[in-house]
Amino acid sequence: MRLHHSLRHGRAVPMAPLPDPLGGCPDPSMHVSYVSPALALDPKYWRALCPDLHVCDDAFIDGIKPMVVGGGLAQDAKDRIKELGFTKIPKQVLNWKTVQHRKLASAVITLMQHGWNPSWVLVYDEAWAIVQELSQLIFECTGNLVNHDALAWHVSPRDENPSAFSPHRDRQPDDAPSSFRNDGTAMYATAWVPLTDATPENSCLNFIPRTQDPGYFDGDCDDPNVPAEQSDPLRLSLKNKQAYQHITCVPAEAGSVIIFTHRVIHWGSAPPPAMPKSFVNSGTCEPRVCVSFGFADAEYEPPYLKSVASKQSKDTDFPSLKKRIALVAAQMVSYHERFPSDKKTLKKFHQLFTHADDLFSKEYKRKVLVEYVRAAGEIRSGVCKGGDETKKKKKKERNDDDDGSDDDEKSDSQSSDASDADSGSDAMDAALDAMLDAEIAGDGSDFEDDFDTLAAEDSEYEQEEEAVVGSGKRGEKRKR
Repeated sequence: MRLHHSLRHGRAVPMAPLPDPLGGCPDPSMHVSYVSPALALDPKYWRALCPDLHVCDDAFIDGIKPMVVGGGLAQDAKDRIKELGFTKIPKQVLNWKTVQHRKLASAVITLMQHGWNPSWVLVYDEAWAIVQELSQLIFECTGNLVNHDALAWHVSPRDENPSAFSPHRDRQPDDAPSSFRNDGTAMYATAWVPLTDATPENSCLNFIPRTQDPGYFDGDCDDPNVPAEQSDPLRLSLKNKQAYQHITCVPAEAGSVIIFTHRVIHWGSAPPPAMPKSFVNSGTCEPRVCVSFGFADAEYEPPYLKSVASKQSKDTDFPSLKKRIALVAAQMVSYHERFPSDKKTLKKFHQLFTHADDLFSKEYKRKVLVEYVRAAGEIRSGVCKGGDETKKKKKKERNDDDDGSDDDEKSDSQSSDASDADSGSDAMDAALDAMLDAEIAGDGSDFEDDFDTLAAEDSEYEQEEEAVVGSGKRGEKRKR
């Protein structure tokens, strides 16, 4: 059993081990596969799933205030971010009052056991308490307010394909210098909060400091005719062997915060194979569980939620459950390349977002729409994984029986193929209808090519569906 980092009455406090995300679904009836959009909007479902956490609990929310830090901490962090593009603030100097990082980490794994992506922890008040408590500090460090680009992560040495991001910048503006203020502060920053210790053994963040990155302020070359050695940001930052010594690995204890700008190159390391138990006396390595929240200057990137965009206060609010559900669903669509969905799930996410899309900024709605069209197109072309393997995985997560009968598998496969064909058709119908609506509203210029391509291939796709279904019945044809 791991020991807590702090001491109580002079003794180390033992912590209960986290649940095993591969240990099966504790309650198959609550698995995501059985959750309709209507049930997802019911706070009782989420409270039953993680009873130790709160969902839109006014009494709990009223007690959460921005933390107060002193001793020049905010200014030191601001200076370091300007110098390097990032900084880590240790847990021991952060005055957390209400956030219980361990409970949130446990909730993330409970959600995973029931088929949900870790980011659905944003349904709970405790996740938004992180934003509320950090809001004043982040504003003093960066001058930015929360913009709701939020995600949660679970990375483990036991993962088949770790989900940590490869090297990237968070934003690639057309005019990179204009995304900085005159004093050198960036108009976008991310607060990355580990809920468990992030170490080289379970994955931690790595950075190329601003001082080593010629494209940090000036921007990157996107001319395809320029050779990679003269345009690739990584090659330009790591020109020789000595440059690699400047790559900075940043282990972070649970409850610390790493703040970094939109232009610093960073990535999450892939965890090495788990160490043999004989190497350590504390059991297996825990997963890296964390949450991240984007903070931006509205002049650079408007907040995703309209209500926040209209506020003058530096403090963040607690979105309603309807907003939280819509936001996470939209994030799953926006980050579909990282978190691929099958056809049915993609459609569910789209429904959960569109039922509340009037609460979001025009810019974010546009972004989600574009990514939804791309995701639907990838599923259609088979680029996105989500077929039989995903179904088998979900079946295993739900602890469904599988007797291995060839006849049953054939029958199930035929039924699933027909169902998938209908779901894929529905997803494409919704994508094309959304694009039509956007074009009518004058918002579709960025994806006219996508629309034309999908529309041109539509008849071919219908023929494929009819071949799968077998009956030739497809339902009502799309109206144009």
